[in-house]
Amino acid sequence: MKLQGWMITAWVAGTIVVGLILWFLVASWSASTITSAIDTTGRCSLFLFSIAFTASSLHRLWPSTWTQWTLRNRRWIGLSFASSHFIHLALILSISLFFPEPFLSDQSKGQWIFGGLGYVFVFLMAVTSNDRSQQWMGMKNWRRLHLTGSYWLWTVFLLTYVKHAKEGGEWFFIPLLIFTVALLPVRLAKNLPRRPSLKSA
Repeated sequence: MKLQGWMITAWVAGTIVVGLILWFLVASWSASTITSAIDTTGRCSLFLFSIAFTASSLHRLWPSTWTQWTLRNRRWIGLSFASSHFIHLALILSISLFFPEPFLSDQSKGQWIFGGLGYVFVFLMAVTSNDRSQQWMGMKNWRRLHLTGSYWLWTVFLLTYVKHAKEGGEWFFIPLLIFTVALLPVRLAKNLPRRPSLKSA
């Protein structure tokens, strides 16, 4: 695939921003249109996160040109997720500022704390997604940060879609919840011992 490196992040972030601009130009700036944009960017973030979260496992389970590309560009896909999720945050702050009710009333204190810590991890993982940070922190600490952050974010996505599924409404929250749950066993599959190759006698 021709799209490689930082161009992936630039293309993803640019596409989301342009899409949002067109959306607000056509649909206007209102609580409902911002809410729709929040939902859409949240799902974009989940998709990008899922690729980065499972890249090594998928390549081990189903080696192909696609999984090799995702593994090679996992850093940039992760930064694409960070870009999408900070755009998501900007929309949350926008609706909190311009149309605070009933949005703020619908959010629990736990959501703000748990989600806020998620953004701390997104920020820390993004700013350390480079070789210099790996050398400065040491690979052991770097891996600990990114491992803890990735599982925290997976939990945030899981609880988000559990909440939406319980509340009912849109039918697609159930498939999104199932998709999120399925990411964990796929991720953990890379820790399974490799099968010994069968040799003919």
